Amino acid sequence: MKNQYLKSWKPVLPGLAAFILLAGILIFPHEAYQSALSGLNIFLQSVFPALLPFFIASEVFVGLGMVDFLSVLLNPVMGPVFRCPGSSSFIWIMSMTSGYPAGARITALFLKQKRITAYEAQRILSFSSTSGPLFIIGAVAIGMMGTVEGGTIILISHYSAAFLLGLVFRFYRSFGYQYEKHRTGLGQALAALTNTRKKDKRPIGQVVGDAVRNSVHILLVIGGFIILFSVIIDLLLHIRIIDWIASIAAVPLKWLSIEKSLLKAVTAGLFEVTTGCKLISRSAVTLQAKLAASSFLIGWSGLSIHAQTASLLTGTGVRFRIYLLGKFLHGLLSAIIAYALTGLFYPKALEAWIPPYVYDSYPEWQKIFMNTGRLLALALTLLAIIIITVSVWNLLYLKKKQL
Repeated sequence: MKNQYLKSWKPVLPGLAAFILLAGILIFPHEAYQSALSGLNIFLQSVFPALLPFFIASEVFVGLGMVDFLSVLLNPVMGPVFRCPGSSSFIWIMSMTSGYPAGARITALFLKQKRITAYEAQRILSFSSTSGPLFIIGAVAIGMMGTVEGGTIILISHYSAAFLLGLVFRFYRSFGYQYEKHRTGLGQALAALTNTRKKDKRPIGQVVGDAVRNSVHILLVIGGFIILFSVIIDLLLHIRIIDWIASIAAVPLKWLSIEKSLLKAVTAGLFEVTTGCKLISRSAVTLQAKLAASSFLIGWSGLSIHAQTASLLTGTGVRFRIYLLGKFLHGLLSAIIAYALTGLFYPKALEAWIPPYVYDSYPEWQKIFMNTGRLLALALTLLAIIIITVSVWNLLYLKKKQL
C-alpha cells in the first residue's frame, strides 16, 4: 500500500519541482536574471571555446575511421587493463585533456554507432569522465586558491583516482569478456580504417560540416543546462536551502571536525562544482582541507554535469545509478589521495589561510580557445606516442616469436 502511494506521487514530483523553480524566479527575478547572465558568461567565455575543438575533432576522427584504427591497435592494452575495446583509449585521452562532459559525449556517440556495448560504456565512463587541466590548474588552483602546487596535487589525485576506479570497474559485467588477441598489427589497424572509410562514403568536407553542426547543437544543450543550474544554485543559496542541508549534514559529521563554512561550500558544490570550489577557496580552513574538498567536488563533478551527461546518455542503456556511484567513489578517492599527498609534499598547506584575492572572472575566450588548441595537440601527441609504442612492441614481440 505504501509503495503504491509513493508510485502515485512519483509522476507529480517533476512538475512540483518545476513549479517551485518558477515560484523562486518570480519571487527573486533580479537574482535569477543575474545568475542566468553569469551562467551565460561562463558558457560563452569558457565552456564553448574550451569544448568546441574537442567535440569537432572527435566527430571527425570517428568519420575518418581513426577510431577503428585505434580500436584494433590498442585492444591488447585497454582489453587486459580495463576490459574495454581499444577505442576507449581515445575517449580516455580526450576526456583527460578537454574535461566534462567530453567523455560522456564520445561514449554516447560510440554507443549510438554500436562500436561498444552498454556494459563497456559503463566501464569506460568510470575512468573517462574527468575534468580538464585548464579548469583544475587555471581556474581552481591558481585563480581561486592562488597556489600552483595545489593544482598539481588536485590534478594527480583526480587522474590517479580515475585510473584506480577503472581498475575496479573492469569487473563490472565483464564475466567471460575476451579481447581479440590476433588483431594487433599495424596492417590490420590500417585495414580497419580503410573499411570504415569505404562504408562511410561521405566526402571529407561533409564529415567536417556534420561534425561542426552536431558539436554546436550538443554545446547549446550543455549551455542551457549551465544557465539553468546557475539559476537553481543562486536561488538555493538565496533562500538558505544550502545552509539548511549543510546544518543537517553537520550533525553526523561532527566527529570529523569539519568547519561549517567548508561543509556549506561542499553542499553547494554537490549541485555545481565551480560554485562549490569558489566557496571552498573563501573558507577559513587549512589549504590541505581546501585541496581535499575541491578534489572531492571535481571528482563528483556536480549535478549540473550529471544532468548534461544524462541528456547525452538517454536511451543508450547505460545505468545512470551506477554512473553516479562511480562519480561519488571518484570524488572520495580523489579527496583521500589529495589529503595524503598534501601532508607528504606540501607542508605549508597545513596552515589555515585565505588567499589575497579570489578569481571572480573568466579569461577571454580567445585565450581559452588557444589553450584548448594546445591541449588538443597534446591529446593527439599522446595518442601518437601510444600508437608508436604499441607498434614497436608488436614488432619486437613478433620477432621474438619468430626466433
